[in-house]
Amino acid sequence: MIRSTLITATAAALLLPLPLSAQGSLKVGVQNMRLAMELCLRNYRTKEALQPAFENAGFELRPSIDPEIVDFQAPGLAGGFRHIGPQGYCNLESPDVPVALAQEMSLKLSESLFPGKVVLGSPEKQAGAPSPPCEGLTIFATQTLILINYSSAGNSGDCVNDGTSLIQIQM
Repeated sequence: MIRSTLITATAAALLLPLPLSAQGSLKVGVQNMRLAMELCLRNYRTKEALQPAFENAGFELRPSIDPEIVDFQAPGLAGGFRHIGPQGYCNLESPDVPVALAQEMSLKLSESLFPGKVVLGSPEKQAGAPSPPCEGLTIFATQTLILINYSSAGNSGDCVNDGTSLIQIQM
């Protein structure tokens, strides 16, 4: 009897999900990137709500060199957002999430939050012209245009498949 109880308990323990930090850097990075992007897009008209939203979601926040920017960090993700000033933006950077996966996640999330208002590419793109690999999205949101661009992580702005990604959201 003890043996079957021990085996059952061991099997049940193996079926439980691992804590988020122990699930692997790709999964954690994607989940945290999606959450940060959702917070940015849901608060596109109220930049002052970004800081409390990120705090309540558990992101680690710190002041940036620029007083209009707040930097944030979570496992597999770092970035910043403008909480005051004329135009809002969010910058999401992951060393663990490839650009293609960030694009796919971003498109699905944008379409779920803004159904029928998401267009691939920039508003200046010619109708019917193909989009370059890292060209982003345009969201025709209520009272504003949201532009989303992609690149590899770092400051180069290049679209290189090196396993990293950067999402820039201009609101």
